[in-house]
Amino acid sequence: MKVLLFDWNRGGHHAEFAKTFATALRPGADVVVAAPEQTVESLADTGVETISLGEGRPRPSAAEGSKAGLAEAELDLIEANVRRVKPDHLVLLWADPVLRWLLKRPPLPTAVSIYLFFAQLHYPRVYKTRLPPRERAGALFKEANVIRWMRRPDAHALFGFDPIAAQRWSRYPRANTYYLPEPPLNYRPEPRKIEEKQGCVVFGYLDARKGIDRVAQALSPGAEGLRLQLNGEAAPEYQAQLQEDIALFRAAGAEVETRLERLPYEEALDRLAAARVALLAFGWAPPGSRVLLEAASGGTPVVGSSQGAVGHLIREHGLGLTVHPDDAASMRAAILELALDPDAPRRYAENLRRYADKLNANQARREIRRALGLAGE
Repeated sequence: MKVLLFDWNRGGHHAEFAKTFATALRPGADVVVAAPEQTVESLADTGVETISLGEGRPRPSAAEGSKAGLAEAELDLIEANVRRVKPDHLVLLWADPVLRWLLKRPPLPTAVSIYLFFAQLHYPRVYKTRLPPRERAGALFKEANVIRWMRRPDAHALFGFDPIAAQRWSRYPRANTYYLPEPPLNYRPEPRKIEEKQGCVVFGYLDARKGIDRVAQALSPGAEGLRLQLNGEAAPEYQAQLQEDIALFRAAGAEVETRLERLPYEEALDRLAAARVALLAFGWAPPGSRVLLEAASGGTPVVGSSQGAVGHLIREHGLGLTVHPDDAASMRAAILELALDPDAPRRYAENLRRYADKLNANQARREIRRALGLAGE
């Protein structure tokens, strides 16, 4: 069986998901990965065949028409690579941006599986997160598109990143649904002694979604004694705002260290493990957080938004503290509690270990192989 893995997106943890699928499918399948050059380079040690998609998917503008244009361009790339590779199976590793437009095109000449990350219909009931009318309408539209996709003759498996959504989708007619959580880490940092951990850290692609401006406002004034690391590449359009936020931290008395570049992965995880607390995103509510797993693997508790799936995970597993992103006083109190209390990591250590061990047990590999009909683990 020949399998084509396709992902036009770059940055973040897209390369990790591509590597997880590529390695999970062997032995048993010939794997070809079509992805941006950044992902292709990260797959060099796997030995799988790759097709470079150059710089990858451009960032969409605020205009709705830009989303449609990018989706159509991505679908053209998908169809071109299916003609080139002639796979028995196509897996779209990040299908959310193209699903609605995929449904307007004829079925592909191969079995198709898709991985969906965003599904918000259950947020008000399960995660106690209010959806404004426009977002609720979008969630209903997404759900209708999922049902429509399941009816297509080329539809095979649906991978869901959100366990509640995956459970709901599994009850639909013709469903072949699998919950696929964060893939296991390829590197786990050495545990740090509690007394060696210091300060707080922000890690990842730094843009408005991180909500660093909200953290800066919450901690100003009066952040004396706080050590803060900002680690990661900054989005071009966010660099001016980021410099303003850094100045605000320093004016409040915080000691700020910056590494505004794409760090070697092992070094980034070592830095997470060396902190007393990791700060997650406060500018949006993502469907999950790989930084949460990375922090847990290093025994570092987190402060995150109470909204959405990530807040639910933090509370359910006892991995740190959650605050509403608009509640500056609670954010300040939570950050200072975990960052300045030398005993804070010890209170969460066992919960963090259990969470990391569970996800690093490679459930993702088992589910991928099961979905594509490959025997064994």
